[in-house]
Amino acid sequence: MTDPQQTAIAGQQTVTAAQPLRIPTGQELYDMLMGHIEPELTTQGIKDLDEKYKNETPQENAIRKQRYQLAVDRYQQAYEGYMQTLDAQVQRYKRATFGQVEIEDREREEGTLQNLLQAFA
Repeated sequence: MTDPQQTAIAGQQTVTAAQPLRIPTGQELYDMLMGHIEPELTTQGIKDLDEKYKNETPQENAIRKQRYQLAVDRYQQAYEGYMQTLDAQVQRYKRATFGQVEIEDREREEGTLQNLLQAFA
């Protein structure tokens, strides 16, 4: 399987443009991560909590708060994992982009050298 970032053609290496990363907004990221952990705590879910739990007893409220605290802790872990993954993706993008620029610069220099050699021949 060929890497879409790099392909070999006739002995020359051609690098295609690296695709920029799409980084979600803070709300999108929060909802994406929290939606898998505790949907009630997403930005949409929070809007319905007062109505949903209006008849809740103090004991039920305490249990729910504990559940939410656990969800927030799990969210923090998921967020840290996401940021580590994002950082790795940014580093790969950076390497691919710099690699592309280096190859293009090298090809340009080779063309200039060929023109100079032909001028002196």
